[in-house]
Amino acid sequence: MAVADEIIDLLKRKRRLKLSASDIAEMLYWEDQTYKQRVRADCLMLYEQNRLSREGKGSADDPYVYGISSIERRNQEASD
Repeated sequence: MAVADEIIDLLKRKRRLKLSASDIAEMLYWEDQTYKQRVRADCLMLYEQNRLSREGKGSADDPYVYGISSIERRNQEASD
């Protein structure tokens, strides 16, 4: 499974949570820091594809947090 697919799967399971890329990397890959940058890049890619929603300013005090976009949620409901 690709990293982007794992991100979508995790956020679908945690539907009510908004998670930072660092939180997502930690939940998916524990202490393996090699995936941290990949998760950040894939979160950005998924956001640009309108598959994730994003909130925050992207600063240390207010990091971007991601959740499933409404479009992705509708697609999931249609396929269920």
